[in-house]
Amino acid sequence: MKKPDNGIKPRVPIYVRKSQFRLPFKSNTPVIMIGPGTGLAPFRGFIQERFVAKRDGKPVGDTVLYFGCRHKAEDFIYHDELEDYEKDGTLTQMHLAFSRDQEHKVYVQHLLEQNSEETWKLLENGGHIYVCGDARNMARDVHNVILKVLMEKGNMDNEKAENYIKKMQNKGRYSCDVWS
Repeated sequence: MKKPDNGIKPRVPIYVRKSQFRLPFKSNTPVIMIGPGTGLAPFRGFIQERFVAKRDGKPVGDTVLYFGCRHKAEDFIYHDELEDYEKDGTLTQMHLAFSRDQEHKVYVQHLLEQNSEETWKLLENGGHIYVCGDARNMARDVHNVILKVLMEKGNMDNEKAENYIKKMQNKGRYSCDVWS
């Protein structure tokens, strides 16, 4: 462990920011969660919250998870728990991308694009999108897929689709917790 020896006390800057990364107030609002790797962490809490709401007899909207990691056998964290949530219906859909388990890499954004019809229906029904994980590639690629879904399934041009996303962001329906 290094200690400063120049007589100056070390300082570490700490910043506290209010998070907007939370489930919608109404439990019946559909949610799409996209989080590869450790991006799963906040979604685990979201899923647990929806499980309790469902158990307590509250109406719970579609809860869709896109999770990805390199290898299913090595990196699929909380797989037993997630599979149980899928079996009991807490997770309406669980789309899994194991990027290195086949010849061609498959990522969450590829699965999101494959399920563009489902995504569009959930958005049209007031669904919220949450993205957690890598800002450099994944979050940008997910944004581009959402844009493409809006253009193709929502019959929007690029400008209208971008405005739709901005409105979603302003209303807290498209939230990102990403890092590089």
